[in-house]
Amino acid sequence: MELVCYPNKSNPAGEVSQNLTANQTQIERKRGGQKGNRNACKHGFYSGTLSPAETSQLWNITNLEGVDPEIAFIRVKLQSSLQYDPGNRRVIREASRLLVKWYSANYRLDPTDRNYLKTVVENLLEIASMRQSASPHGSQI
Repeated sequence: MELVCYPNKSNPAGEVSQNLTANQTQIERKRGGQKGNRNACKHGFYSGTLSPAETSQLWNITNLEGVDPEIAFIRVKLQSSLQYDPGNRRVIREASRLLVKWYSANYRLDPTDRNYLKTVVENLLEIASMRQSASPHGSQI
């Protein structure tokens, strides 16, 4: 078990000394995640929710551009993920996999066409990611 020391109110700077004194309280920590820890929180492409701005963007893409909602969702998540972490190859691979899966299901692509489409989409997303990371404000995908 690990003991964690917290300074008392007489130490306004919040400095913790290495020596335990009678004024400091000792709290025993239990195994596992502590209350309030956010280690398991997901962000970017793997989070399950959209921010209000992303929701607005999703509906604009769907309604104004006439894009299918599933494709618009992947587009919004990919854009927000690459703004957070430009050049994340795992996100690019996952987005290209989802796009190819959707197109394969809707247009009944054979395995050869599916592999070719995956290569093309992944390359395009790589190029878009590099352009976004190079531009000062980030461009839209």
